[in-house]
Amino acid sequence: MSIAARFALAMTVALAVVMFGAGYFLLNKTREVVDSSVDQSMIAATVAQAEEHALAETDADKKMYVQASGAARSDGVVKRFDVKVQHGKYSGRDGHLYELDAEHKLLAPDAGNNPHEDLFGLFLVVTAAVVLVGAGVSSLIAVQISKPLDVLVTDVRAIARGNLHHRTRVQGSGEVRGLALAIDKMAHSLEEAQDAEIEFGMREREREVAMEVSESLRPDTHPELEGYGVAMTHVASAETGGDFHDYQAMEDGRLALLVCDVSGTGVPGAIVGATARAYLKSELEHSTGIEDSLKRVNAKVARDVRRGMFVTALAMVVDPVEHIATVACAGHKLSLIRWDAAAGQVKLIQPEGIALGFDSGPVFDRKLELIHAPLEPGDRILIAGTGAVRVTDEDGAELGEKEFYRAFARNAKKAPEVLLDSIVATLEEFAGETAFPADVSMIVLARNPA
Repeated sequence: MSIAARFALAMTVALAVVMFGAGYFLLNKTREVVDSSVDQSMIAATVAQAEEHALAETDADKKMYVQASGAARSDGVVKRFDVKVQHGKYSGRDGHLYELDAEHKLLAPDAGNNPHEDLFGLFLVVTAAVVLVGAGVSSLIAVQISKPLDVLVTDVRAIARGNLHHRTRVQGSGEVRGLALAIDKMAHSLEEAQDAEIEFGMREREREVAMEVSESLRPDTHPELEGYGVAMTHVASAETGGDFHDYQAMEDGRLALLVCDVSGTGVPGAIVGATARAYLKSELEHSTGIEDSLKRVNAKVARDVRRGMFVTALAMVVDPVEHIATVACAGHKLSLIRWDAAAGQVKLIQPEGIALGFDSGPVFDRKLELIHAPLEPGDRILIAGTGAVRVTDEDGAELGEKEFYRAFARNAKKAPEVLLDSIVATLEEFAGETAFPADVSMIVLARNPA
């Protein structure tokens, strides 16, 4: 039952009981007052009448009463005069003379009691009693209604102080219970919002850290190799990870170029990428062979990176004297793309190999394969991370390897920087308003014409 209905019902029942009791009491008391007043008036009239007869017999010149000023009042048969009694028991009192005719008169002195005052006092007492009872009932109902509200206020204050796990303690039904349920629902929603905000803040901070680590993976200088042109680019995605590209000048004058994809995103992926990059650059700098370098890097990554995390790599060492590119693949899914300028064709080079960190050594060493590709004047080589072929359009369809190869072939004769810009433009046109799902790293090596 609602608060309004309960309050109206309680007050109606209480007031009905009180008013019925007060009416019954007033009726009985009024009867008593009226009967007493009539009895006393009749006694006074009888006494005054007897005294008047006695006075008439003893002293005919004396008059029992004096008529007061004022006109007589009559009901058509009996007239009534206001008089003052001069003799007898009620001497000095006011009274009334009721006259039927000259011989039939009745003197009724004031008996001394005032029924008006008695009734007024009775009314005051009953009214005060009704007011007190009403106030008591109202106070009782107010306490019953305000008690759950006070509890609810205490609960709301606890929630307002930040204790979003707190729940209301109000029992029962009606509007107060409905309000309590609404407050509980609000607190639950605020708690979920707070958790989401905290998680969002943590994710944002993690993303910032991942971006900082990811940016540190980018080479801050540009490689130079006599007789060749090199261009590199990296397009970051919304989900930052550890994918990277880099180069390393070797002691014997050769140049190592590599593109790597890292499993996982965020801070873990970025840390794994930074670790693999440091190992690769260190090994390649002082190495005379890419095969031994990758084997040693794999052993370190398998030792230092947690199980389940891995790095794929497509590495190429360019000999500017022999004009040969030695290519190795460590589980990288996107082939090396070579533009044969003399034949005007695109050729794919995909050596065998498993990812860095999958195996501590035996399987990785056995599977690792090297391919030597000649570099003729005008040739172009593109190595890229798999993020380039994973670009999706607004319908969710991926670009795929074939379209990526076609984009390379259409622009293969261009200068390295222009070639990369054209490919990136193709990817962006395909994606439209859709963000890249993964980082895109690409390196183009071009041998200058003879």
